[in-house]
Amino acid sequence: MMFRRLFFSILALTLQLFLQPVAAQMVTAQQESQDSTINVIAYFCKNDTLGYDFQHVKMKIVDNDTTVNYYYNSEFQLIVRDSTSQGYKIEMKPISNHCEMPEDTLMAQVFEKIANSMGDVPLVFTTDEYGTIQHAENWREVRDFTRKLSKSMTDSLYALKPELAKAIDRQRLEASLNLQFANEKAILDGYEELRILFGLYGKSYRIGKSEEDVMNPSGYPQHLKFVVSYGKTSEDDGFEDDYFVNCLSEVTIPAKDVVNLTTDRMNMMYNHEMTDEERQKFEKEIDEDAKVSIIEGYDYFYNGWPCDMLYEKVTDLKNVRNVEVYRIQWTTRSWGIFGGGEALDAGVSL
Repeated sequence: MMFRRLFFSILALTLQLFLQPVAAQMVTAQQESQDSTINVIAYFCKNDTLGYDFQHVKMKIVDNDTTVNYYYNSEFQLIVRDSTSQGYKIEMKPISNHCEMPEDTLMAQVFEKIANSMGDVPLVFTTDEYGTIQHAENWREVRDFTRKLSKSMTDSLYALKPELAKAIDRQRLEASLNLQFANEKAILDGYEELRILFGLYGKSYRIGKSEEDVMNPSGYPQHLKFVVSYGKTSEDDGFEDDYFVNCLSEVTIPAKDVVNLTTDRMNMMYNHEMTDEERQKFEKEIDEDAKVSIIEGYDYFYNGWPCDMLYEKVTDLKNVRNVEVYRIQWTTRSWGIFGGGEALDAGVSL
């Protein structure tokens, strides 16, 4: 899991208009037992084991011509190691990972070579009784592993692309990467999978369709549309009490802010400050607002286990559309009956 996060941080040397999942931000915990609301709560049992397939895709569309810049796929398991009245201890166990970069196949090969040679490390984390993540128990182990990985990644990157040293100081880059994984919070933030899978636990959503206009955490006006309801996640493998939370978010970022965000990023990563002449040239190129749309879909089984999760971000700037998609789908499940009883669906596969 950390491979993709670290590797993408190294390669992301230009502006990334990133917005956090909206559905997890907009509703506070209520835990109300009302027919008009759905409470997202984890009813897990010790030894529950769910297998998942994770895909992360980045593509660019210019004049209806689509280019896939990055594709990452991994498989992992979530295993409940302990269940108490205060919450759960869960292990996130990596199974496999695969990376493709059509425009840089050599770096993709390096990625897989290092991943296969160094392996990966599981993450053990705890949640409260609702399923909200609280702590990463072995974050120091993950941090130390990531530092070794960072060294191998930067060694390979600068060996393959020596010209990079003229633009980006290696020590500055390594220091920036290490800061991203310096403490427990940073480690947890590095797992997009967990943010998508566990971000809604402990929250309550009103059933039906709704719309609202809010200010997002970055201070921009944001229009939201929610659709929340019960329904089988699938006809073959779902249950009557399954449920879903869907959200569409739309926000406009002024052109001047796009320029500022981009130049700040470039000044931080590159060896020289952007000159006034360079900035003016950049301002002429970025003379339109950026429009960002986020589509989120969260499907849960009746017991709160994630079933099918989607996060899609579309950024439109001038005639260029950048699309980023995260998709997490269950592949296997073995779970018990909350509160006691025999296991259900042992070994069921999608």
